[in-house]
Amino acid sequence: MRQDVRKPRRSVLYVPGSNPKALKKSSTLDVDAIIYDLEDSVAANARNDARTAIIEIINSGVNKNKEQVIRVNALDTDDGKIDIKVLDKCNPDAILIPKVNEAKDVKAFEKYLKNKETKIWVMMETALSIVNAYDIAKSSKYLKCFVMGTNDLSAELGIEEELKRTALVTSFEKCMMATKAYKLSLLDGVFNDIRDANGFEEECIYSHGLGFDGKTLIHPGQIQICNKIFTPTAEQLDKAKRIVAAFEDARKKDPNVGVITFEGSQIEELHVNHAKRIIEAELLVSKVTELDQSEVIQTSSSKYKIGNFFENFKLGQKIIHATPRTITYGDCALYTALYGSRYALHCSDEFAKKLSLEKSPIDDFLLFNIAFGKTVPDISLNAIANLGYAECKFLKPAYPGDTISSTSEVIGIKENSSGENGVVYVHSVGTNQHDEPVIDYKRWVMVRKKNRNLNKAEPSIPELNKELTSEEVVEIAKKYDFDCTGYDYKASGSDLCYEDYSINEKINHIDGMTVEEAEHMMATKLYQNNAKVHFNHFVEKGGRFGKRIVYGGHVISLTRALSFNGLSNAFKIIAINGGTHASPCFAGTTVFAWSLILDKVEVSESLGAIRVRTNGIGDAQAYQFQHQDSNKRFDPSVLLSLDYWALIPRKK
Repeated sequence: MRQDVRKPRRSVLYVPGSNPKALKKSSTLDVDAIIYDLEDSVAANARNDARTAIIEIINSGVNKNKEQVIRVNALDTDDGKIDIKVLDKCNPDAILIPKVNEAKDVKAFEKYLKNKETKIWVMMETALSIVNAYDIAKSSKYLKCFVMGTNDLSAELGIEEELKRTALVTSFEKCMMATKAYKLSLLDGVFNDIRDANGFEEECIYSHGLGFDGKTLIHPGQIQICNKIFTPTAEQLDKAKRIVAAFEDARKKDPNVGVITFEGSQIEELHVNHAKRIIEAELLVSKVTELDQSEVIQTSSSKYKIGNFFENFKLGQKIIHATPRTITYGDCALYTALYGSRYALHCSDEFAKKLSLEKSPIDDFLLFNIAFGKTVPDISLNAIANLGYAECKFLKPAYPGDTISSTSEVIGIKENSSGENGVVYVHSVGTNQHDEPVIDYKRWVMVRKKNRNLNKAEPSIPELNKELTSEEVVEIAKKYDFDCTGYDYKASGSDLCYEDYSINEKINHIDGMTVEEAEHMMATKLYQNNAKVHFNHFVEKGGRFGKRIVYGGHVISLTRALSFNGLSNAFKIIAINGGTHASPCFAGTTVFAWSLILDKVEVSESLGAIRVRTNGIGDAQAYQFQHQDSNKRFDPSVLLSLDYWALIPRKK
């Protein structure tokens, strides 16, 4: 049994006691409270089985991290008299009383509370309940929450559906005053159209603005939006902490201070109290996710996968990623259709043969994205952001018909100071069907914690090289054994070669390409990258940005394709020194690109390597060569900054 403390009640889901499937699913839902229903949603002939099922699920403990409430039928009914006997066999957190009219209806339930930790909630769904709201609010020390029954109340008052929210304002305000006066929670009624996510979100925003603590729900699909609206944002929480700290500092200097100036505004004690309520709300929200380590592991090993959270990663952990991928000519054709890349090496078998290859290999970033996509279900499914890459080496060409597999090792972990997430460093290798490494890279990714109250992990940050040495570049390049003496400049589209580029030279690639919603979705599916932030608009509309984020690999491939106009003979990427996704990209953004030549290395008499930093620019042309300011902050238009080595022919 949970201790009697104030609890977050942002999202409160009705679950019919007669629905075994819904009961079973309830333990997997990120909801603050569950109302097991024995009243409206349960047919009379199904109530005996429903009572048994509710007793079993409460006693099983599967939902002990949630507040569990049973809605019984009214005591003046036969079903109500039987329902209340469930308290003899289980200990819910509360009983929800329907059709309350006055204070005595609440008092009548007190004698049935065998366990005094079980509290009382009441449905405010009749005209009399609104009239008597103040008396009801102070009727019992066990009373903790008002639940608005907007459907029944509207029916009794004869309110038309389209006018319901406006017509009920008086009822809302009266219950609001009563609950605030007597320190009770107040929950808004349900939103009936489970298909209308926009309407539901608007109603949540309206409810939150009125002062409701949360909302009752009828479908799991409503949970995430509801939690988002009724949870303090990071910005609100940060400001609240700063207000409280500033006021406390002022009080230390002058115990009688009543007003301070904070960031240009006057702050009084009432503002400080509001800030403290925001901090308290955030602390309460954190309690609802409390699980011990064994529960986290158990959840992660269930029949369906929810992905690894930060606390699931351990230093030295080795992961063999599922589903090897045999690359087809269809994959290559779709990749070309998505990006329009024109590098001759990846377009023409005859061109590739002149460079000593057996046929045209797949595009370097098609290989990168496929190998990367294999790792996502185990590493990035619960990621907040992919932060960067290092020491990426393209070791062998991959061809249509090759089968790519991926493995990873955790080489570093660092929990962030907030305790809400941490950075995981992994070393991943993609191999072909002969177990030959074709790509080898390291990356670091910010991953959510499932249980922020677990002890902080000891940090271990690996030392990563910021760049490959010239010797490493030459070593990788020579393994390809390219012969550029017969390089076909007409076929490649340009006669520019190694000697035509200078260190610190900037190149504006001129062309722009708009990211289409369907294309970035198709690309991400091509790589079998199932990260939630790229696919699920229903969920992501309640996320940080209110919409899906374009996968960073899509921006990389697009930027590389755009750089053809100016770097068409930089025909083969062999290494990535590092990369930064400086800003998120969204559908509708037009991407431009520019490049800076950072370094040059001679590989052989016919072959050289150039080090290039290419920046992908969003919704701004690249002639200003946008990058970083003096404080190393990226210009807002920079989507991607990628530092890589590419092979290029030398003059004959």
